[in-house]
Amino acid sequence: MVITDRNEILIRSAEIISRDGLDKYSMQSLADELGIRKASIYHYYRSKDEIIEAMHTYFHSELLKRGYKIELKNDVESNLTKLVEHWQGLFFSNEMYDYLRCLLNMRANDERAYEEWRSISLTIEGQSQVIIEKGTRRAEIISPLFSSLLELNLERALLSGESEGLERLASTFSFLLLHGSEERNPD
Repeated sequence: MVITDRNEILIRSAEIISRDGLDKYSMQSLADELGIRKASIYHYYRSKDEIIEAMHTYFHSELLKRGYKIELKNDVESNLTKLVEHWQGLFFSNEMYDYLRCLLNMRANDERAYEEWRSISLTIEGQSQVIIEKGTRRAEIISPLFSSLLELNLERALLSGESEGLERLASTFSFLLLHGSEERNPD
């Protein structure tokens, strides 16, 4: 194989780390995965650490393009459903799945992975809060609960490879917002 795009090295690195873990990732395992000699990788990157840093930079840019903007227009239930579908789609997209699994594997020992995951978490929390504030005055309680459950379910789905059950999360919280709160906003 001939490398025509240096991002292929980053994408394959994410695949290896996602599948085998960071401790099994090496320049040789990457070369084997790419079907090239290890020396060919050094033409693009000087070290494994440089590849990992470039991998974070590349996928962070992809997350910014795809993950952090969501257009909301409808009622609370539709917006919560749209939010869940948005993140589910992002987490299970061919482009992001392996990298997000990498973040899960690496976040305890890699500061950049931790920061990236925290950024995703805060984005989910902020988006949830905006949606839920339109439906109840108790958003300060319900919003963190919803965003935490969404994030936990997304993590579980990444680890298991199955995303079933995420759809119920939005409808359950919509029901709570509409029927569980006597203090609704007049919007």
